[in-house]
Amino acid sequence: MNNKSVAEKTSADDKSIGFEYQYYYFLDRLLNLKSGQTVGLEVEDDVHVEMDADLLLLFQLKHTVRKVVGGQPVALPELDVDFWKTIYNWSSLISDDALGRGQEHAQLAFVRKTEFHLVTNKSESKGNNFLALLGRLQIGDLDFGSVKATAIALSKKTSDAKIKSYIEKLLGLRDSVGEQFLRRVFVLHSLEDIVGRVKVSIRDKFVDAHRVDEVFERLDSNVRQDNFISIKAGKPVLVSYEQFMKKYRNVFVDARSKSLPAPKFTPALPDQIFSQIFIKRLIEINAIAPSDTESAVDYTLLKLRIARYLEVWVQSGDLISDEVSGLHEDVILRWKNEFKLAFKNCMSDQEVISEAIEILRQFRKERFTVGPSTLDTGLSNGELYLLSDQKKIGWHRDWESM
Repeated sequence: MNNKSVAEKTSADDKSIGFEYQYYYFLDRLLNLKSGQTVGLEVEDDVHVEMDADLLLLFQLKHTVRKVVGGQPVALPELDVDFWKTIYNWSSLISDDALGRGQEHAQLAFVRKTEFHLVTNKSESKGNNFLALLGRLQIGDLDFGSVKATAIALSKKTSDAKIKSYIEKLLGLRDSVGEQFLRRVFVLHSLEDIVGRVKVSIRDKFVDAHRVDEVFERLDSNVRQDNFISIKAGKPVLVSYEQFMKKYRNVFVDARSKSLPAPKFTPALPDQIFSQIFIKRLIEINAIAPSDTESAVDYTLLKLRIARYLEVWVQSGDLISDEVSGLHEDVILRWKNEFKLAFKNCMSDQEVISEAIEILRQFRKERFTVGPSTLDTGLSNGELYLLSDQKKIGWHRDWESM
């Protein structure tokens, strides 16, 4: 593996990125389905969309890692091998006898209900005369004979045996079929930022801009997992609009709701777990043993998570600062109301400890509210530990002087 040539490594990279490019285009088409439509991945083509009984869209995805000076992807020239291989693939599909399309009438019937789309990150080439002629054919400004003559000339011009064979496959179709086929061939150039395109489609689903990344991550993860399950089970990756709504609707519902998102982050634990103030407060009432590292880490993660979430929610505009202050003030007030009355009848240290444990136990059951949302139990517990770490609340009767 270490002895691969630069060309081999580039080819491997191109294939890997090409697969991702294909997948994300599938995801974008999935987001743009309408009622009654179905999208497939590597079923009829790289990607296909069944619009209705009378229209099938086929998509071939071609991605290149090759760049020109300036860092832009290379252009799509007239004798581009990807283009002509795509034409060859479609010509073979049109005339596939195994699919009952060995005869001209069957080929015409298939072509007339199908559109053929090449999607690529390659840029448009002003010197690509063949594509220019296709455009003129499609608007009725040129006859098929002129396009065919150009294809014949290109076949003679190229010294690449593969490209020659690809062109000849097209020329092998009956003129009636070839004409109808080329009238339905479309090329989308320069689609480089395919992930950005997916995110625009998510935004168009009435998702707030600051929650698009959250939706993208959830949708991407779940669609990939479902695709894997289908492929592993030997089933085609086919998703109808109705299935999409049923499976993934809640991803969008959650994003449009007033609930707060759960940002991803990797917490950095402090070097001295047991030196944290809130951990000391818990040790004081025997709520945690000085050697219970596992519990100390768990509680610390809860504290770090709520602290980080509150910070992110304010930065993203999901909350404003006074809502966070309101959370802290409410929890402190509720704690004070319980704490002031808790130890009146305590005569011994053990009674004090028992009462402190009971206060903590009751508060750990609470779920606090911030802004439009009610925090889950973990985040609510984290809020208690955060306030304790900030010396705003405690559990032992004498916690402030200990």
